Amino acid sequence: MKNARNHAVVLGLLVVLACALSGSRVHAQGNDLVDAASKGDLPRVRALLAAKADVNAKSTNDATALMAASQEGRAEIVKLLIAARADANAKARDGVTALMVASQRGHAEIVELLIAAKADANAKEKDGVTALMAASVNGGAEIVKLLIAAGADANAKEKDGVTALMAASMSGHAEVVKLLLAANADLEAKIRAGATALILASIDGRTEVVKLLIDAKADVNAQDKDGDTAMTLADENGHAEIVKLLKAAGAKK
Repeated sequence: MKNARNHAVVLGLLVVLACALSGSRVHAQGNDLVDAASKGDLPRVRALLAAKADVNAKSTNDATALMAASQEGRAEIVKLLIAARADANAKARDGVTALMVASQRGHAEIVELLIAAKADANAKEKDGVTALMAASVNGGAEIVKLLIAAGADANAKEKDGVTALMAASMSGHAEVVKLLLAANADLEAKIRAGATALILASIDGRTEVVKLLIDAKADVNAQDKDGDTAMTLADENGHAEIVKLLKAAGAKK
């Protein structure tokens, strides 16, 4: 992962994770209940449910009212839909669930409601992204706690091998990293290009995260597929403090 492309690798992975769900945005077109839920129109949602509208009917991209309400942070509507037996594990055309969009958007109250409604904390969308990855890349510590408590797999991987720990490490979210380490996240998991969480954090100068990973006994001499290490990449990118930390931890050139 040479200097000419290591930033592109990190940026590319961040874009994949950050946009996997938002790029698959829930669309409300094609169903009145989904539209009302998306807009936060509580009276209209109540009226439609009272008129026996199908609570699990889908919009043009197979999104349900529960997904739409979860995406937009409509907690009261989420409660109504769950009470009306909305399917908490329904998937849109791209595999996205209500829990994923709520986690990606940072809606902790709704995440808690969905978990209580038996939403699958380990469901994956088409590229393998989970709710935990979405929350981790965005620094949603409260949501990460909720998902871990609900049994979310801290070592699940998306299509490029990215884990929640890598997502949090790349993004510099130290509190989330702490939570994932406490949940036994694999320090030495690698993406397809061979980089570990420590390598990814070192590339982009995430000093606090690097300290946490070193303290957790991450392999400071792990190599990617090009033979680069956290120290060589930190050095190439001008992160002198990280180079010092890695050397002190036994990193070799």
